[in-house]
Amino acid sequence: MTIPPLDWNVAETWLLAALLLVLLVMPIWLISRKSGVGTNRKAIRIGLHGLLWLAVLGLWLQPRWQQTLPSGKLLIAADNVPADQVRATAASLGIRTTLTASEFRTLTTNVPVDTVWLLGQDFPGNELAKLARQVVIWNPYNVPGQFQQIHWNGIVRQGERQTVSGRINTAEGGMLRLRFGQKTVDSTRLAANDQSFRLSYVAFSQGRTQLTLALDKTVLDTLRFMARPAEKLRVRFVLDAPDFETRALADWLGQQGNAVELTNRLSKGIGSELTINKATTSALPDLVVTDPANVTNQAVSKALAAGKSVLVINLTRPDVEVTAINRALRTGLQVRRIPGKDTVRISPDLTALPFRFQPVPGTLPVAGYPVAVQLGSGRVAVSLLTETFQLRLSGDTTTYARLWQSVLAQLRPVGKNNIQVEAPVLTHQPAHFKVNNAGTLPARLRVGTDTLPLQPDPINTRSYKATGRFATSGWLPVQDTLALYAYGDVPTGSPASNGVSAAAQREQIAGWVRTHRRYDVTPGQIGAATARTIEKAIPDWGWLLAIALLLSSLWIEPKLG
Repeated sequence: MTIPPLDWNVAETWLLAALLLVLLVMPIWLISRKSGVGTNRKAIRIGLHGLLWLAVLGLWLQPRWQQTLPSGKLLIAADNVPADQVRATAASLGIRTTLTASEFRTLTTNVPVDTVWLLGQDFPGNELAKLARQVVIWNPYNVPGQFQQIHWNGIVRQGERQTVSGRINTAEGGMLRLRFGQKTVDSTRLAANDQSFRLSYVAFSQGRTQLTLALDKTVLDTLRFMARPAEKLRVRFVLDAPDFETRALADWLGQQGNAVELTNRLSKGIGSELTINKATTSALPDLVVTDPANVTNQAVSKALAAGKSVLVINLTRPDVEVTAINRALRTGLQVRRIPGKDTVRISPDLTALPFRFQPVPGTLPVAGYPVAVQLGSGRVAVSLLTETFQLRLSGDTTTYARLWQSVLAQLRPVGKNNIQVEAPVLTHQPAHFKVNNAGTLPARLRVGTDTLPLQPDPINTRSYKATGRFATSGWLPVQDTLALYAYGDVPTGSPASNGVSAAAQREQIAGWVRTHRRYDVTPGQIGAATARTIEKAIPDWGWLLAIALLLSSLWIEPKLG
């Protein structure tokens, strides 16, 4: 028998102990002093009072007894696991008794064995509580066309890259597409069986954004995230004579709220300057846009030396001009001509020069476009595109914006007041936030109706972390201007869908099994021969019934003559 420990640091425990002592001593003293009552009757009354005192003591202390579970194994299979798979698994484990998840839900008695195997993921958490006394071993089952893992960024900046990664099982493979509306922004070909995937695109939208993830023609789920506005840049164009290409780019940058300076040199010592959204400070520009003829300009080298970014456009002879760029800006870019072509078509209204960049250490490509970025103290990007302004003239402003946001994403300085959270965020599950490079750090982070305290990161002094759990699904406001989407619980009693809920169900059962093992009374021992003991206690109603019967006996005993 074991007794739960008492907290003797609180006054209530001492008060109850004193009352129990009085309840034991006072009746015995009163009964022993009562005259006119025989010795036998006194002994009966003292015995009844003693039993009553023990019942009250038991109600307070809640003693428990150890009981051994019978040895045995049971297999419980999720409803979406095929019967052939269930039989094969049971045979390989040597298990004779199997239950489906539906049969397990209707089970009203305790599980009569000490070891339970779970096959599949579709088990509601409230039903798993029935297995708190057993050793639980989880055997996942990968349903074809269903996510095993999926992750993306819950909050990104406009112009930053949104990456969706995960793992999925497919029976015959297929094309996995990431779509924004009806537009496919990235795709990958999947082989049969289990396979990891990674899709990404530059977030060109702003505000609450939805993406759909589809396998061939089947939509698996909708991914939601917040695209916050990009930080405004200060951009300077250093050119001899701006053309349609550079003027269109400068105009688009100005429409995005960036401060733009367009400088051109008419003749030696004579030039002009056009300003869009004049900057409030005289600091160096964040980005210098130039052409091969002006890479030796002092403004370009000065910005690069200060760690800023440089974008070189309007190339005509890359095999010659890239060499000059390398010499002037100390880069190591290499290009090779594509034989037999005069131009390379990127899209119906977008072409590039017939060259490609060669892989060089320290160089990043811009996905989907012939643009390379050389990393260093500053960043240098070189574009082989020609006449991108035709996209704007044809009315395809979305493609134009996506193109230049993809390029600018590699050239932007580190942003301030960054908030990061990994999605999907699930209700009643912990969500981890990270705030870094904050200008003015708030003491708390407001998410929905909750306020999360920020804790400093022990490694990075400019980063802070917070963790929260949310009971409400849907869009939750973050601070004053941002939002976060929380996915609701997986429906109980029905198979999970193939999308986020399937991956969430898998995460939940994996977490439950880990926690169950952590607090297992015999950790690491899962054999059927292991003796499993459980604690059993008399319920409160049993103690209260005993107290009522003893009080009745004490009231009836004097009336029996």
